[in-house]
Amino acid sequence: RENAESAMAEEAKKLKIKLGVVKRTMKERASYEKEIETQGTKVETMKSEGKDAHDIKQQEEVQKEAKACLVDTDRRLEKAFEDLEDTVTEVAGAVGESEDLAEAKKLLEARSG
Repeated sequence: RENAESAMAEEAKKLKIKLGVVKRTMKERASYEKEIETQGTKVETMKSEGKDAHDIKQQEEVQKEAKACLVDTDRRLEKAFEDLEDTVTEVAGAVGESEDLAEAKKLLEARSG
């Protein structure tokens, strides 16, 4: 009995970790999207105000860097979702209908939308 409880706790912990990775990476993605939008607005404003071309170029580089980070984040988010999906399948019976399991299923459903 104690081993079964220990295994269940281990599975629940594993699910919590995978869920946390997805949520954190989703927040990171949203942050990069906002940064790209902010930089785009800033560049347009600078252009319309006739600011120095070098300064505009620097801001465009910042935006380009954020876009590159977004591509990497998307790749990591896809992997995190795959890991979460595998974990949900693996632990579903062991952890019962926990809040974490319900949240994981909800995120996976929204993703496949």
